[in-house]
Order: sequence, then C-alpha cells, then structure tokens
Amino acid sequence: MDTGEAREVSAFVRDGNRFRQGALILDPAAARSVVWRPFRVFGGSGEDVALVAPFHVHGAGPVAGPGSAVVDRGAFRLLSLQAADRYWELAVPAADVALVRAALLRFGTGGEALSERHP
Repeated sequence: MDTGEAREVSAFVRDGNRFRQGALILDPAAARSVVWRPFRVFGGSGEDVALVAPFHVHGAGPVAGPGSAVVDRGAFRLLSLQAADRYWELAVPAADVALVRAALLRFGTGGEALSERHP
C-alpha cells in the first residue's frame, strides 16, 4: 500500500449466520478507499459496500462460528473491526492480514499497531 496502488483481497463477510464471498478493494486514490464487493455469478446483482472510516481493528483470529464451514479455515483468518457505521467480521487470507490491517490503519484512525496481536 506504500506505492498508492489499489489492491484486491479475497474476503468473506459474516452476514448473520453465514459468510458471503467477495473481495475487499483497498484503493487509496478512490473516494471510497475500502470497499467490500460481493462475488457476482455471471453479472448477477450485488452492490459494493463501502466501509466507513474511522476504523478500529479489534484483532485477527481463527475463522469460527456460524457459517464458517464455507471458508478454508487453514488459509483464512477472521479480522474483526468496528467501522463508523457498523461492526465487520472479514475472513481474509492469512497472508493478507497485515496488508488489510495496514490499509485500515492508513485510511482510518484508531486500531492497534501492526506488531500487536499479529497472527
């Protein structure tokens, strides 16, 4: 994210008792810097959802709970965060947790340092 380039990260969002597959778009140049885009089959419906800053990252842990069977629990970590408008639980690839945390801390305020609770 230091180069200012947009990144797309696979991300499942907890929606009640299930996880919805999609992607997290991290774009420092966009008006909406952090957006979750639901997976669309053959151009189906599904609106992008902006995550509204400020962000407070609570931590990352194992993917568990209702609906978690659809997520590869060995490859993904559950990132919990509070945005200005709602609480989010995002299952992101373990390799991308640091990238997503850094972007959230850069685009919003609050949260913990990257060195804290690093998976």
